[in-house]
Amino acid sequence: MALRSPIPTRLLPSQRPLPIPASKASDRAFPLDAKDLDSVSDESPVDFLKSAPILYDLGKTTVVRLSKDLVLKGGGNVLPCEAKVLELVASKSNIRATRVHRSLHFMDNTKYFGSMGYIVMDYIDSEPLDSCGGDLSDEQKMDVATQTAKMIIEMQSISLLEPGPIGGEPCRGRFFTHYSAGPFEHVAEYEGWFNHKLDICKAYKHAPSDIPPFKFTEFVLTHHDISPRDLILDRNGLVWLVDWADAGSYPPAFETAALSSQSQFVIFNDMVLSLLPRYPLEERQLDSIGYGLSIAALA
Repeated sequence: MALRSPIPTRLLPSQRPLPIPASKASDRAFPLDAKDLDSVSDESPVDFLKSAPILYDLGKTTVVRLSKDLVLKGGGNVLPCEAKVLELVASKSNIRATRVHRSLHFMDNTKYFGSMGYIVMDYIDSEPLDSCGGDLSDEQKMDVATQTAKMIIEMQSISLLEPGPIGGEPCRGRFFTHYSAGPFEHVAEYEGWFNHKLDICKAYKHAPSDIPPFKFTEFVLTHHDISPRDLILDRNGLVWLVDWADAGSYPPAFETAALSSQSQFVIFNDMVLSLLPRYPLEERQLDSIGYGLSIAALA
C-alpha cells in the first residue's frame, strides 16, 4: 500500500495568512444575505468555498464568510467528528463555541481521509488572541487566561466512555503523530498503541527506563489544541474557543500536556496552567514518547 503524505497539523506563524479585511466588513454583500439556509442545496457549499470571501486559509482548511451571521469551514481535514463534538459542547456545556447549522461530507479519494467536509457555523465578530493579545493589559490577559481555564475545567467535568473523536474516526493532534492514529475499537487497543510508542522510546534510550506503562481509566471532553491561535476575543471581552478538529474523548492529562508542550505562547499557556489541576505522571509519560511520535512515527 502506498504511503500517504502526512497531514499538515501545525503551521508556523509566517505560514498563517492574515484574514482578508473585506471578509470581516459589516457593510458588504455575502452569498447568503437575506437567504434562508434551509433553502440552500447540499451542493452549494462546494461553490461557496471557492467564491465566498475568505476569512482564513490554513493548510488544507478554508473558512469563508457566508453572511453577516454564518461562516463555512471546508476541506479534506474537516471531518464529521468536528461537527459532532461541537453539538456535544452545545448540549452539555456553557462553553462559548460556534454552533453548527449544517454539516456535509462527500467522498473524495484524493484527500487524506477520503472525504471533503463542509460545516456551516456561526460567525463571531472577534479577533484571534494571537493577533490582539499584545494590546491587552496584564489584567485583561489574566482575565482571558481565567476564562480559558474555566472552559477547560468545564470540559473535564464531562465524562465520556470510549477514547477518540466523537462518533469514531482517526485520532488527531499532538499525541497521535502527523499521520493520525486509529480509530481504536476499545480502551485496551488505545492503551496498547501508547505503550508501544513508550516501548520504542525506551528501547532507543529516548525515554527513562523507570517510566511506567500507560493506564487510562478516565476520559473527558478534550479540545486538545488550546492556544491563543484558537481563542478569539469578542467585543465584550468574552473568550470563544474555536477549531475543534482535534477534539474528542481523551484522558484529562492530554489537555494540560498539550498546553505545556507548546513552544509558542509560553507565558500565556503557563498562566492558564497555573489555574488548572495537573497530572504530573501522565504528563511525564506523554512527554517521554516524543521520539515515538516524530522520528519513529510509523513504527
